[in-house]
Amino acid sequence: MTDARALELKYLIVDDSRVVIKALQQMLTDLGITNVETASSASEAEEKMSAQAYDVLFLDWRMTGKSGVALMQQYREDRAYDNVAFVIVSGEDGQRYIQEALKSGATSYIVKPFKANTLADHIEKVVKWLEQRDRFSRA
Repeated sequence: MTDARALELKYLIVDDSRVVIKALQQMLTDLGITNVETASSASEAEEKMSAQAYDVLFLDWRMTGKSGVALMQQYREDRAYDNVAFVIVSGEDGQRYIQEALKSGATSYIVKPFKANTLADHIEKVVKWLEQRDRFSRA
């Protein structure tokens, strides 16, 4: 990963599939990103988020219990999370799902399955979004 800012960020992967978590974690590691934690449910993610701040959350759309989109909407209602990037990672590839996620506050949307270069492109987009948020929040 060439962008040093991406390496400094704190990531949380939230997915109820251990296979997806491990695959995403490995791709991030291959990109040089090691500051990654995981949660296998929305409730576990909420516990982790109450204990510490994250810069980027990868959220599965469909999980047992609360969905990733519902979790994102919950946090988007709290101004304290305005500078957190929410990336929906889903097998749903229809435009309707992508538009719904983006309207609900997603920073980016990745369709499963995906390759490391796709993930790298989305991380670059997220870093640019975070830099813009930082710039505006300091103004």
